[in-house]
Amino acid sequence: MAFIEWEEKYNLNIKEVDDQHQHLMDLLNKLYDSVVSGAERTVLGETLDDLIQYTVEHFQTEEDLFETFQYPHAESHRKEHNDLTRAVIELQEQFKEGSATISFEVLDFLRNWLIDHTLGSDQKFGPYFNQKGIF
Repeated sequence: MAFIEWEEKYNLNIKEVDDQHQHLMDLLNKLYDSVVSGAERTVLGETLDDLIQYTVEHFQTEEDLFETFQYPHAESHRKEHNDLTRAVIELQEQFKEGSATISFEVLDFLRNWLIDHTLGSDQKFGPYFNQKGIF
C-alpha cells in the first residue's frame, strides 16, 4: 500500500492542477519508499530535492492561475505556499549539512500538509476557476 494515494475527494476538476497533485503524491511515495528501504543518504537527498523542486513548480502553476483570473483569496493561499516552502528548504539545508534526517515524522508532516492543503485551500479555488471555464 502506498504512503499516500490519490482519491477522488482531492479532485479540483482542473486537469493540470490535479495531475500535479497526483505527481506530488507519487514523489512523496518515492521519498517514503526510499526511507523505508534504507536508501543511501545521497538517494534520499536527491529524492527530497525532486519533491521540493516540483512542489515549487506546482505552487507557481497555481499562483499564475490566481494572477491571471484574479482569484480573491490569492494572498492567503500564497502565504500557505510560502510557509511550506520555507519549512522544506530549511529541512533540505539541514539534511545537506547532516543535522537532520528524513524521519517518519517529517514524512507524516509532508503528507498531512498536502492532504490538508488540497482538501482545504485548494478545494476553495476549484469552483472559482471552474466558473471561469478552467477545467
